[in-house]
Formats: sequence, structure tokens, C-alpha cells
Amino acid sequence: MTRFDDHWCETLTAAVAEAGLADVDRVLWVITDTADGKAAFVVEMLDEAVTVSAGRLPRGTKAQVTITVKEERLLPLLAGERSWDAAFMRGDLKVEGAYERWLDGLVPLFSTEPWASAWKASV
Repeated sequence: MTRFDDHWCETLTAAVAEAGLADVDRVLWVITDTADGKAAFVVEMLDEAVTVSAGRLPRGTKAQVTITVKEERLLPLLAGERSWDAAFMRGDLKVEGAYERWLDGLVPLFSTEPWASAWKASV
């Protein structure tokens, strides 16, 4: 499985199918410095469901939060080896858009057991 591809996204979607949701509709992740260059995936939390899809959002669709991070910095976060807050404060990830939703909704959500387990299993 190639990291951040459709299969990876489907696996993550299944793992967090019953996880809590944040007050954010769409989160675009842009991962730089991967073996294949730049990659992206979108986490959508709409209508009480979570979906993760590879690639960028369709034209005319915007993410409420866009996170840009180097792959080498993201993998320890996904594995639960580093704190999301600490990574942001160190400048390891860039958050654009609704920062307050990232801070109040997504950071606590991504630290819950279903999300943390799903992230960890994906790396």
C-alpha cells in the first residue's frame, strides 16, 4: 500500500467510521517531501459520517482547514509519538483557514482513541 493513496484512505475511513466528529466539514492535508513528491488527502466529516479520500478537493470546493506538513514530521504524529500541539508550536505543521476549529475541534478529536488508533495503524 502506498501511503496516502485510495486504499490507505479507505482503511482510515473504516477505522474511524464510528469516531466522534469535530465542528469542521473538510480538512485538506498537504504532505510535502514524500518519496513521490507532494501528496494530499481530504478528511470530510459530513452528515454524521467520516470519509477520507486521496487527492485535492474538486474545483470550487474549499476546505475549512488546510494542514501542510512534511511527511517526516507527519508520521510521528500519526503514530502517536508526538503531540499535535507541540508540532504546531514548533512550526512542523502549518494550519490555514479556521484555526480555532483546528485547535478546539480537530486536535482533541485526533487525540481520541478511535482516531489515534486509526492514525497509528496507517503508518
